[in-house]
Amino acid sequence: MTTADELLGRLAALDRGGLAKVLAHRPDVLREPWPRRLDVVAARLASADSVNEAVLALSLPQVQVLRAIQLGHALGQRPTPVAEVARLLGAANKTIESLVDELAERALLWRDPGGVTLPDLLHKKSFRAEGLGQPVANLLGELGTTRLAQLSRALGLPASGRQAELLLGLVRFFRDGDRVREVFETAPEPTRKLLRDMADGVPEAEGMLPFHTAEGWAFEHGFLFGTYYGSAAMPIEVSLALRGPDHQLPFTPEEPEYPVTHVGTDSAEATSSAAALRLLDRVSAILDLAAAEPFPLLKDGTIGARLIKKVAKETRGTPTEIEVAIDLAAQAGLLLADEPPPPRRGQKAPPPTLAPHPDLARPAPALLYRLLLTTWWEPPPPEYETDVGALVRRLVVRLLARLDPGDAIPDAAALTRLAEWHAPMLPTEDFAGHVQDALGEGELLGVIAHGAVTAAGRALLGDGGLVEVTDELVARARTTALFGTDLTAIVPGSPDARLAAALDRVADREAQGTATSWRFSPASVRRAFDQGATAAELLHELRALAAGELPQPLVYLVNDVARRHGEAQVVDVASVVVGEPAVLAELAAHRKLAKLGLRAVAPTVLTSTVDVSGTLDALREAGYAPTRHAADGSIVLPVREPTSPKAVVRDADPDDRAPDPADHAERLLAAPASGPSLLRGQLARAMSDRYAGRLTPKQQQLCWQLEAGIPADVVYQADDGPTRLVIAFPELDGDVLDVWSLDDRAYRRLELARVELA
Repeated sequence: MTTADELLGRLAALDRGGLAKVLAHRPDVLREPWPRRLDVVAARLASADSVNEAVLALSLPQVQVLRAIQLGHALGQRPTPVAEVARLLGAANKTIESLVDELAERALLWRDPGGVTLPDLLHKKSFRAEGLGQPVANLLGELGTTRLAQLSRALGLPASGRQAELLLGLVRFFRDGDRVREVFETAPEPTRKLLRDMADGVPEAEGMLPFHTAEGWAFEHGFLFGTYYGSAAMPIEVSLALRGPDHQLPFTPEEPEYPVTHVGTDSAEATSSAAALRLLDRVSAILDLAAAEPFPLLKDGTIGARLIKKVAKETRGTPTEIEVAIDLAAQAGLLLADEPPPPRRGQKAPPPTLAPHPDLARPAPALLYRLLLTTWWEPPPPEYETDVGALVRRLVVRLLARLDPGDAIPDAAALTRLAEWHAPMLPTEDFAGHVQDALGEGELLGVIAHGAVTAAGRALLGDGGLVEVTDELVARARTTALFGTDLTAIVPGSPDARLAAALDRVADREAQGTATSWRFSPASVRRAFDQGATAAELLHELRALAAGELPQPLVYLVNDVARRHGEAQVVDVASVVVGEPAVLAELAAHRKLAKLGLRAVAPTVLTSTVDVSGTLDALREAGYAPTRHAADGSIVLPVREPTSPKAVVRDADPDDRAPDPADHAERLLAAPASGPSLLRGQLARAMSDRYAGRLTPKQQQLCWQLEAGIPADVVYQADDGPTRLVIAFPELDGDVLDVWSLDDRAYRRLELARVELA
């Protein structure tokens, strides 16, 4: 009987509460498409990926109990008595019973009369983590009848009989610790010392010992076995016997102690809001920069450190902030990698670039923040490895969320020990590094503040209210600024995205922290005019952003730059400078502009030998404020109007919530436990009746595609008209096709006669 068959019978015997516990502890089983019946649940529970995911989530005492049961299985105790597990771990039966129940609720073992049984995937043959080797039955199974007889004779056992009888007798001998210790006392002292050293935690020693020496006694009596790789291996039974009857495996039922400090709920939430708004500011700035000039990618598809530093300087952020923001924007689909076309022969291939999604509308601030949060919390899983970083960040937030709001664990080493106790099986050699990354990224996203989990972090854990929490965080942003007579604007707290964007347009950001400041200059104001603003529009916008009246020096600056703006006009005719005769005469005589080759063709017209962009830059470096015009005289703005987006980011709805295990348990127990599987070609044969026995090759391929679990487009002639559906995972029930609809995210029953294949 397979593990899936065994699990099916045991799942069917559970009540609603018991099945709900299994589904809650193994949430991967409920991933879409939902399992139709218990046989699908059993198959998913028995899969290697699901078992591995469940084991990674076990705490240290759960792992230690599981290893003790695995050891009992390896030593032939099937089922393994719970009392024997308690003896191996030196724990009370009640404690072990509780942990066994926890493992049973995860379907990682099941109870049988006399003990517990493990699924096949959790059977082990080697126990190096416990300082033990292989079971003696495995080592004896590699020997022939002659060698088994010699070994039986050396141990005083019957040396005649069939191979199976000799093997059984030897296994019984080695599993009797008292008899093993009796024979051990007859060994030479050098051999006893060697065996004691190996039994203490070195189950396999490199290099085969000479058989004719005193140490050869260990090989003659089966205390050591030669391996294929030329090493000497000690069986588990020998190691345990030499350690003594009172030997116990490691067992740590209590989690490590950790200090707790109160950092203040109000302080943590204020810091969280500032972090959220700072993240939105960084992501918005990155999207704007990438829209103006896509980011080049390295050969491995990552952003280079030099570009990270450049973007950090332009946005006044830290390299860590920029790296996290770009990574989240790319994972969320806001930035897309664009592979350039193959180069022509003899040309160098341009690098791939990262640019904003051309058809995606920029989400509103609160929705954008939710998108970034959920992407960080549940990133796209890697294809062939475990995302340790994602597992650790969820673990850290969950552990800190057990504390009262505003409480934190200040000692990072203590938090790391606590996290390791809760997830000892994570495949990493740098657990502390992952914990530090989780804390750092959590602080940047506002999930953690001063080491305490914020309301946003608790909402991510499923406490509800993510929309409300994020809306409130973003709403705390300042919408007005304090303008000073020294040509500065100060925002106490965190500016919202609209305020920050407006000030960035007309001023240079100077500092950011508990307050953010901007400074106005002729160059920064000219930048706003270059983007199409007028003096009246600019002053009106600034007055709307001001907490009071605009200072006179700022008004004078805007009007002064407006008067000079356009004093020279650069025309797109490779290139032509138009202006007042006096100004043009001054330009033609300017020494710094000699490289432009300016030549007067009329009192109000100069020509330049440099292109439009170069002429504009040179005039601006010389202190002038030119504007760019098209050939027809119309002004050219530096940024084109974006095209209307075709797609929008939708907010989460109730259907996006994690499935309720209790509801699924009730549904599964009400349905038949098993059902027929779809055989190869069965769907094509059924659909052939729909088409009078004739299916085109493309239609046959579509049927085979569906049988393989690959989604396909079909048209269903419903009562209210034809409907296009994307379906997958079909099952035949007479004349009805039971399918998973990707559009509805639910199962639908379609009449075969109404299904039209493309």
